[in-house]
Amino acid sequence: MKVFIVYCHPSEDSFTKNMCDAFIKGITDSGNEYIISDLYKMGFHADMTEEEYLRDANYRDKPDVAADVLAEQEKINSADAIAFIYPVFWTEAPAKLVGWFDRVWSYGFAYGNKTMKMLEKGLILCSAGNSADRLDKLGLLGSMKKVMFGDRLFNRVKQTEFVVFDCTSRENEARETNWHSNLKKAYEKGKTLFSPSEKVFSLEDRYFTTVSNSETGEVSDQTIFSYHQKENVIWAEYSGGSIIKGFLLGTIDDNNNLHFDYRHINTEGESKSGECHSEPRFENGKLRFYEKWKWTSGCEGTSVIEEL
Repeated sequence: MKVFIVYCHPSEDSFTKNMCDAFIKGITDSGNEYIISDLYKMGFHADMTEEEYLRDANYRDKPDVAADVLAEQEKINSADAIAFIYPVFWTEAPAKLVGWFDRVWSYGFAYGNKTMKMLEKGLILCSAGNSADRLDKLGLLGSMKKVMFGDRLFNRVKQTEFVVFDCTSRENEARETNWHSNLKKAYEKGKTLFSPSEKVFSLEDRYFTTVSNSETGEVSDQTIFSYHQKENVIWAEYSGGSIIKGFLLGTIDDNNNLHFDYRHINTEGESKSGECHSEPRFENGKLRFYEKWKWTSGCEGTSVIEEL
């Protein structure tokens, strides 16, 4: 098996470089292969040209991409998984990696009439100065995941994982204290990347839309639900169609049934709330939830949401 590593850091003297080296050693020690694009070292041109913009803006999928972009796309299609390794700069990847997505995720390759293969795994390994707990509480970690998984890797990889190596700024004492344990973790991520593992059911970073609803319901196929999960607690934001903004909060039980309260503001400016109980089913390779809900006013109904 082969992983394509997209590595992006401007300095060789960094924790991120050591993390990348440890990950690579894990890959090779497990008997697997890797190819790497070191974006700074190779001088990858991150700025999209006007010609590239007009090509994508006009949805032209003719095979006329630049040679350096074509080389990256060929690396992707030769691999079984992709790993992005980078430091967090202002809650985002470095500009050079963002530019890599701008150019390599071209029309006719990553979207439209896609020629990009469906990869088995997509792995993010990033170093951050802040603690993971702080990033989580401020909503920054969720934002990073949403950009990477909800947009860039969405429907392009089968399985995703986001790993933060936190407190790695040079003034943080934890940088040295956790140095060896963090590198060991990076090594293990490489060594076990292609190991078969039991997939734990989770709603974290999964998106759903409505496929059916009772007449008295308000969500529709224009409504998108963005779910999250931490242990047995689940929550989601939803909007679209007749919903301006909605939130739900509840729990997931041992059978993966959901029990939650919801509240939203509709386009009429009304605040509506209720409770819902949902049962999961896998149909045609997709996860669906069959829901029974009840407005606070007493009106009841059923709906079905399906994963995007």
